[in-house]
Amino acid sequence: MELIRMSIKDDDGMVSNELKIAVGAMEIADKVVEDVMTKLADVFMIPDTTILNTKTVAEIVRMGYTRIPVYSDGDKNNVTDLLFVKDLALLDPDDNFTVKTVCGYHKHPVKFVFNDTPLSILLEAFKKGEGHLAMVKQLNNAEDHDPTYELVGVVTLEDIVEEILQAEINDEFDIVSDNVNKIKRKNLQVNI
Repeated sequence: MELIRMSIKDDDGMVSNELKIAVGAMEIADKVVEDVMTKLADVFMIPDTTILNTKTVAEIVRMGYTRIPVYSDGDKNNVTDLLFVKDLALLDPDDNFTVKTVCGYHKHPVKFVFNDTPLSILLEAFKKGEGHLAMVKQLNNAEDHDPTYELVGVVTLEDIVEEILQAEINDEFDIVSDNVNKIKRKNLQVNI
């Protein structure tokens, strides 16, 4: 790969976008989900008990995400649903529905993948229509207790496409363009 990068440069010594994409497509075979995921501490999530009133819906929309992991029992390791922002479009905030009620109606399945899943495998799953977001889990194999699985992050189709393109895809809500090391949105904690 490095030889390809060094041998094909434009007049300014820059690698062409086409070459970056070709290299990105080849390198994806060597990358795993953990390489591109957003760490759980940086993920905007919402408890299923949240009341979807005017203030809450406005705050969710302000965050700029289209899919929001929903957790139960106050445990962010217990993601049970996905809330799609489009599901809020016809919702009357005065009805004070809970997130759980809305998710129960729309039933968007949550996809889980392991942190060491190859990106190429996940890309194929996304291409087959298995969603555009997956919760990332890893085995916690501590000696003092039985092995457990814990959530460690989120990976999206956009994350994989950015790896192939070797460029960040920024939208009007993005403030920081490196989702692996930095937070993308204004803030991640919402006072609901």
